[in-house]
Amino acid sequence: MKYILSSALLLLGTVSSFGTQLDIPFRASLEESCTIELQSDGLLVRDGLDVLDSAAAGGRAGRATIYATGAGFQTSLDTPQAFSRAPLGTGEATFTTTYSSTGATTTPKVAGSTMTSLEVGASTLSVDLRAVASNAIFHKGEYEAFVTVTCE
Repeated sequence: MKYILSSALLLLGTVSSFGTQLDIPFRASLEESCTIELQSDGLLVRDGLDVLDSAAAGGRAGRATIYATGAGFQTSLDTPQAFSRAPLGTGEATFTTTYSSTGATTTPKVAGSTMTSLEVGASTLSVDLRAVASNAIFHKGEYEAFVTVTCE
């Protein structure tokens, strides 16, 4: 009987949970990056017969946010060379762009081709576009042009 009781106690002592543990590693290897997100389209309005301008009364600047995760990035704009959509018979136009920024990088209004060094974080660009017709007027119809924001 003593042998049975000892064996029972021994079994009870070893019947503990057979649980185990495992550590799951989480790692990251990040590169510095610069991404651009469109916030809102711009709106061109007539400013005289031969000018369309987002900075004119009733117009609206386009907005984009740039997220820079490291130092050394710069931004600027590529100005369009022509409208991507315009009424038939629309002549050539000369385009100019300007931008300013707020947030991590604060910049007063500068010419679109100006390279601006970006601080780490989120910077919101306010982009204006101006189109001047070459010896013509802008006729009734739909116009569209794209300004490219670069981060390099």
